[in-house]
Amino acid sequence: MTAYPDIQGLVPHKPPMLLVDRIVGEEGETTRAEHTIAADNLFLVPGQGVPTYVAFEMMAQGICATDGLRRFRRGQGPELGFLLGCRKFAASRAWLQPGETLTLESTCLIDGETSSYQCRVLAADGTEVANATVNVFQPADMAAYLEGTRL
Repeated sequence: MTAYPDIQGLVPHKPPMLLVDRIVGEEGETTRAEHTIAADNLFLVPGQGVPTYVAFEMMAQGICATDGLRRFRRGQGPELGFLLGCRKFAASRAWLQPGETLTLESTCLIDGETSSYQCRVLAADGTEVANATVNVFQPADMAAYLEGTRL
């Protein structure tokens, strides 16, 4: 069994916006991570749960964890990236429940400065909760890119 680095060394997100807990596996171009919905989740709607559309941000952070793991293996730290959007986000239910552990699956379809991933969020029993194709942008030289944009 592979031991993976602590997630906080792989992604730039910090609680309460950190929505991925750990990487749990890799197979080919697919990385799997987990996230357990906390009782004090920032997005919790009392009496309902966490809206499943939050799974879109979980997918994005799963991609970020994948990139962070690649960078870690090259001796680099986590880097910012930009979420460009998604195609065909679909959810099988409206709410995620506190205490529920979800698997975040990210499969790289196109790798480069502009990348595309097929993402799925799975319940503990393996049923699909949400899926989408997510597109991201990460320039080779982030500092130069940000300097050129004059945000």
